[in-house]
Amino acid sequence: MAAALSPDGRTIAIDLLGTLWTMPAGGGAAKPITDISMDARQPSWSPDSTRLAFQAYRSSTWQIWTIKADGTDLRAVTSGPYDDREPSWSPDGQRIAFASDRPSTTLGTGSGSYDIWVLTLATGEVKQVTADPSNEFHPSWRSGSTEIAFVSDRREKPGVYAVNAAASGSTATERLVAASDGAVAGPSFSPDGSSVAYNVLAGGRTSLMVGDRNIADADEDVFPFRPQWVSQNQLLYTSDGTIKKRPAAGGAAQVVEFTADVSFTRPAFTPKRRSFDVSGPQPVRGIMHPVVSPDGTQVAFAAVGDLWTMTIGGSPKPLTHDAWVETDPAWSPDGASLAYSSDRPSTGLGAGDGFMNLWVRDVQSGADRQLTRGTAAAMQASWSPDGSRIAFSDPEGQIQIVDVKSGAIRRAHDHLNEAGRASWSPDGNALVVSSLKVYSTRFREGTNQVLRISLDGQPDRWFDPMPHKSIGMREDYGPVWSPDGTQMAAIIDGLLAVWPVARDGMPRGSPRPVSTELAGSPTWTGDSRRILYQSGTRLELVDVASARVVQDIDPHLTWTPASRSGTKTIHAGRFWNGRTDAVQSNIDIVVDGHRIKSVEPHRDALHAGTVVDASNETVIPGLIEIHTHLNKEFGEALGREFLAWGITTVRNPATNTYETWENREAFESDVRIGPRLFTTGPPFDGTRIYYPGGTSLDDTGQLPLALQRAKDADFDFIKTYVRLPDLMQKRIIEEAHRMGMPVTSHELYPAVAYGADGVEHIRGTSRRGYSPKISGLSRSYRDVIDLLTASKMTLTPTIGIQGGFRLQTLRDASWIDDPRIQKLYPPSVGQRWREQTRTPASPETIEQAARLVTPQERTVYQVVKGGGRVTAGTDAPINPYGLSLLMELENYASGGLTPVEVLRTATTVSAEALGAGADLGSIEPGKLADLVVIDGNPLANIKDLRRVKRVMKDGQVFELDALLRRPAAATSPAAR
Repeated sequence: MAAALSPDGRTIAIDLLGTLWTMPAGGGAAKPITDISMDARQPSWSPDSTRLAFQAYRSSTWQIWTIKADGTDLRAVTSGPYDDREPSWSPDGQRIAFASDRPSTTLGTGSGSYDIWVLTLATGEVKQVTADPSNEFHPSWRSGSTEIAFVSDRREKPGVYAVNAAASGSTATERLVAASDGAVAGPSFSPDGSSVAYNVLAGGRTSLMVGDRNIADADEDVFPFRPQWVSQNQLLYTSDGTIKKRPAAGGAAQVVEFTADVSFTRPAFTPKRRSFDVSGPQPVRGIMHPVVSPDGTQVAFAAVGDLWTMTIGGSPKPLTHDAWVETDPAWSPDGASLAYSSDRPSTGLGAGDGFMNLWVRDVQSGADRQLTRGTAAAMQASWSPDGSRIAFSDPEGQIQIVDVKSGAIRRAHDHLNEAGRASWSPDGNALVVSSLKVYSTRFREGTNQVLRISLDGQPDRWFDPMPHKSIGMREDYGPVWSPDGTQMAAIIDGLLAVWPVARDGMPRGSPRPVSTELAGSPTWTGDSRRILYQSGTRLELVDVASARVVQDIDPHLTWTPASRSGTKTIHAGRFWNGRTDAVQSNIDIVVDGHRIKSVEPHRDALHAGTVVDASNETVIPGLIEIHTHLNKEFGEALGREFLAWGITTVRNPATNTYETWENREAFESDVRIGPRLFTTGPPFDGTRIYYPGGTSLDDTGQLPLALQRAKDADFDFIKTYVRLPDLMQKRIIEEAHRMGMPVTSHELYPAVAYGADGVEHIRGTSRRGYSPKISGLSRSYRDVIDLLTASKMTLTPTIGIQGGFRLQTLRDASWIDDPRIQKLYPPSVGQRWREQTRTPASPETIEQAARLVTPQERTVYQVVKGGGRVTAGTDAPINPYGLSLLMELENYASGGLTPVEVLRTATTVSAEALGAGADLGSIEPGKLADLVVIDGNPLANIKDLRRVKRVMKDGQVFELDALLRRPAAATSPAAR
């Protein structure tokens, strides 16, 4: 929350919950003057106290707006594809200074960073006044002057600087006002210009600085906004969830008391109920990464754990039939070989090393040859035009090239942010990938653009076929260079588009769509005349010149859910059903097939069928991990990693549609071992995105196509992301609810008023540069707590990725020696974690870590105790799959929740959030047989959750020792 006192001293304006409010200077009832959809932030008064300037996110970029103090005459004073932020009205009232990531004009080379600009209101002219390659932001005018103070994050001397806005070019000399490390924000000149106030976040503490003196209280939570000089001797600022006045020389602060009321009626919504009793053959949805053969007669793809080929017009035939993961097929230019990625046992290395390596299959003979033996996953294979080399990517974002004959590997490019699959230039001297091109180094978002990687020593080049629009979604959405070198193709606005290119790849025209439906995975035929693309469960072969589909391809592939039969009885020494507070003793749980038949006091007569003796252990419901991302690079072991920690259900909140269905179908058919999955597809985002696979939406009509994909793919829920405008989020919530799908996002308000069902992360990424849910010191205030508890909107805190996992590790790093860590995760990953735990932690390090984690734990406590709904999730694999959930729960216990309250966040509450409370989350007759046997009592000590002995998922029992072993033979032919 930022606050600004009007120059006439009569009115305070604040931004709260994305709305501008005004109130009397002495406090009292605040009145909203903007609507809730604007995300209005950081007000600045005109010198005559009649208008306010502010930044707002009405569409897909931040712009500067002004409004009269009574809420009338709303005007946008900047516009365009760039972000304009942090306005400051000039003392003469004629200009507004602001920070922007728009490209530099005549000054320097400021592109790629934020600079300070000045808008002349009468003409609309904007002038750039800073141009350092670093980021410069938070401008503030000096009274009676043309000088502007601002923050600069320049490496050599970060801090507060000042520049004369009336100067230009070389005469615009900057001066350092206050050097400061840490996160500096909100400089403000005193009325006489002799002092500057600003705030700093560093070392887990915040400061309110006047010159070089900190006047804040020792544990004060100063917010990162411009403090305002009420007089030469007093400051108005925000901290600790309040507005305060404090003497500039230091001394006690005075709180300005106020109230701000919001009211709304959340729309009623009942999520669709998923059936868990499906039997018989089902159509395969998870067809991954289809590619057309160079002669245009065959298609290769991955599905239900295996690699397949099909002659167009024929039926699919399996090339593999095993428990390993095979994915990312790529035809050699002559069509004689297929490259692919698999975690199958490495040649000559016995039981397998857990890595996704590159393999090459001779299509005629069926012989496989291992091509890479790296220490990290090799994915996204792409053959060179002469068939001598294959480009691939690794988890570090590097683009590598392997020689097909020798196996020698060279690095083509250093770390990229999860770039898409590479495509070769016809001469084999360059690669193009879809890669994230950011607008500035201050914020991480940008658009996916074509990056040309030269292999002959020339510098990289960016191509923007459609400026400010994403080219593909990275992954395998293009660009793909035509074999004859004259065209490129990619998915733009959800549709397949092509554009002409020069010999070096430079666009020679605008992209034109050649599909009318959502498309993915484009690949060219060898004659450069046709493209195969994927649309839902169908594959289409389109003639590029006419944009006419010449072949509609339905693979007609089915899979069959595994069937459970027979009776199993679990004799529990201690038993918690997930509903009550009490722990029962000596209980028999009888399972018939995949559902629970009865739960009764122990009787020998109940011990029919297979008996599981847990008479010395504790039995609890299977755990639910509500926020984790399943990465193919972890291979077959991925599913076992969850079960080994007692997790029987997983929700993946952002994923490739086809990959998540492949996981689900492979797990449910017993082709691979794994948890039950609740799935969605790509997150719905604004024009700027960050992660690969994100759906970049603007106002051009892609939204209906994306919603149709959600319906056709039968998503369990929808996730929206941080750059999506609020009004578009409102529409998505309404449409998703009509389809029975819950919606979750990073946003709290106005999402909660629009009916959003969940909010991810206490902190999480925010388009604002700070979180409206939590402060820099990790503290949440009454507005956040009240909205969560009153609305019953779920909160998935993910404390672990905000220091919680690290804190638990600093206190006790013994988990690194757990056999599950040693045996289930790729060795390179385990080694990285081991290095992080090698140095013993000092008490000072632990105390500093706890300072930022404890407030988050307190927020979870307040929400649960206030009647709110907390669901446990981790955002793995930032931290280890499985273990990270257990340590997340330990954080909740550290915050004061009882073990029963903690366990409910990962059982009953999460099951209800999934719309599956009738089937999951508790051990009761009629429910699915998902439970965990613990060698200890987590109801007394939550850390005992780590002591998993065995797990039952869907009526199938897995001993921990068995989960630690890799498969040794082919599995069931469930997908035939």
